Amino acid sequence: MFENFKIKKQYHCLICFKNLLEGISFQSLTFFHPYLCQQCFSQLKLANLTFSILHCSIKILYYYNDFLKTLFFQYKGCYDIELAPIFLNYHLKQLKKEFKDYVIVYPPSNDLEVKKRKFQHIKELAKPLCLPIYDVFYKTKDYKQSKMPFSFKKEIFSIIAFKKNKDLENKKILLIDDIFTSGNTIQACILLLQKNISKIKDLKILCICKTEKKVEL
Repeated sequence: MFENFKIKKQYHCLICFKNLLEGISFQSLTFFHPYLCQQCFSQLKLANLTFSILHCSIKILYYYNDFLKTLFFQYKGCYDIELAPIFLNYHLKQLKKEFKDYVIVYPPSNDLEVKKRKFQHIKELAKPLCLPIYDVFYKTKDYKQSKMPFSFKKEIFSIIAFKKNKDLENKKILLIDDIFTSGNTIQACILLLQKNISKIKDLKILCICKTEKKVEL
C-alpha cells in the first residue's frame, strides 16, 4: 500500500512547544528541524552508523538515550501520533534519495497495544518516506522482548511469522524498526523474508536508534 505524506506547517516545538524560529541564526538554519526546537534537537545523539547483519546493510540514525526513551514513551505509550514525523525528518532528504525505489516492511507489534494506540507506530513514522508500506509479519503469541531476560530473547525466532505477499517479489525491501537491542527481531524478520520471497532485489534495514554498547550478533 502506497503511503502519501504531507508535511504539516508547524510553528512550535512538538516537545516543549517553544517557537521554532526563536533564537534562529543564519548559521543554525543548516540544522533547522521543522518539528523540534534547537534545544530539544540537541538532545538527540546522532549516530549515523552502518554495519552488516546476516549480510544485509543496517543503518542506525541515533544512539538511544534518556531523551529518546522519553520521546518513544510519549509516542507509543501515550499514543501521541503527532510525534511520528520527528524520528526521520532530520535525515529525510538523504533517506528518500538512498531508498528511492524500495518498499517498506516492519516487525510486528502486539495486537492489543496497536488497538489501544489506534495506530502502528513504525508504519506512522515511516510515512514521510512516501514509499509503499506492507504489513507482512505477525506474532503467534503475545511477547514483549524488552521485558524478557536477554537469555530468552532468542525465542522471538519462533514467535514471529510471515503473511504471504506476492507484492514483495522481485522488489527492493527496506525493513524499518525503532530500537535496535539484541538484533534478534531484525534477524528473525530477515530470515522470514529470505525464506518466503523467491527473489529479492535488495534487502536493507533502517533503525531509528540503538544503545551504544556493543551487541553480539
